Amino acid sequence: MKKLFGIVLLVLLASNVFAQDVIYPTVGSHILSREGNKFYCDGEKISQRDVQAYLKFNADQDIYKQFRSGRQMYNTGWGLLGTGLALDAFAIGFTLGLCVPYEPDPEAPTMGPMLAVMLVGIPVAAGGLAFTITGIPLVCVGQNKMRNSLDAYNISLPQASFQPELRLQANNNGIGLVCAF
Repeated sequence: MKKLFGIVLLVLLASNVFAQDVIYPTVGSHILSREGNKFYCDGEKISQRDVQAYLKFNADQDIYKQFRSGRQMYNTGWGLLGTGLALDAFAIGFTLGLCVPYEPDPEAPTMGPMLAVMLVGIPVAAGGLAFTITGIPLVCVGQNKMRNSLDAYNISLPQASFQPELRLQANNNGIGLVCAF
């Protein structure tokens, strides 16, 4: 039993050591970019969580907070947009379901379906429209905040200066000019 416990403890410790590189990315100057909903680090595709990890450990806290805020706004906007569209679809389905031609009972009142549409269909459609209208700006503002935070991160990276060097050098073949970049 002690051996089994020791092996399990050793496996957990090893997995923690190997996971450190995944959880805490290496500090360095990685250029982050975005095309649509895809994020790239030095040309390789990465997830939003990886971008957030790079910004958390390699950037200024204001940049990280701006990206996190933009991501939350973006996800909330899509949630509101989906909820609004679902409510609108329900209202349309409810209204069409009540307006299907049927043979009414001549003695029954004819205002039943119209009253149901007015009491249920119209308020649900208005609520869906309100959710949709609220969600669209949140998605746009969230995207803009994420894009601005990536730009601020890339600007904050140390800039490599291009300093070509021209010198006279001698080797076994003779003397010559060497241009080093």
